[in-house]
Amino acid sequence: MLRSALLVTSAMLFVFVVVASAVREGKTIPSFQTTSLDGKAVTVRVVNGKVTVSIKEGNRNQTLTPKVLLLDFWATWCPPCQVTSKWLADLHRKYQKKGLLILAISVDEDGRASVKPFVEATKVPYFVALDPKAVVANRFRVEGLPTLFIVNEKGVIVRVYEGLPDSPSELERSFRAAGL
Repeated sequence: MLRSALLVTSAMLFVFVVVASAVREGKTIPSFQTTSLDGKAVTVRVVNGKVTVSIKEGNRNQTLTPKVLLLDFWATWCPPCQVTSKWLADLHRKYQKKGLLILAISVDEDGRASVKPFVEATKVPYFVALDPKAVVANRFRVEGLPTLFIVNEKGVIVRVYEGLPDSPSELERSFRAAGL
C-alpha cells in the first residue's frame, strides 16, 4: 500500500515538473487553442521546429510563422495591463512588418462582454484572444497579470515578464534577443 502511494505521488510530481518546465525560459512553448475576439479558432504550436499560429474561420485557414511571438496574458480591469496594452500597440506598429506577432490573451471572466469595448475604445491593432476560464493561462502557469512570453521563431521562450516590464525598450531588447 505504501509502495503504491509512493508511486502515485512520484508520478504526480513528475507530471508537475514536466508541465512546469514547459513554460520556463529556454523551453519550447506548449501547444494551445483559443478563440479570437472575432470568433475565429486560434491554434499555436511548434511544427517542424517553427512556431505557427493558425487562424481558422469556417473553411478559411491562415497560418502565420512569426520571427517573434509575444503572448500577453492580461485583463481589462488590470491597470498594469492597460499600460502594457499601449506599449504593445506602439511596438506592433513598429515591428509587425519585421516579423513580430502579438497575441494578447484576455482572462476576463465575462470574455467578449468586457474585452470588445476595451479593444474598440483603445484601438488595439494586434490579435486578441479570449481565455475566460483561464485554461491557456493555467497551461502557462500564469500567476499574475500581465504576464508576457517572448518566443523565438523556433517556439523557444526567450523571456518571461511577470508584471509590468520596466519599459517598452526592455521589450525591444528581448525582441532582438529572440531574433527580430
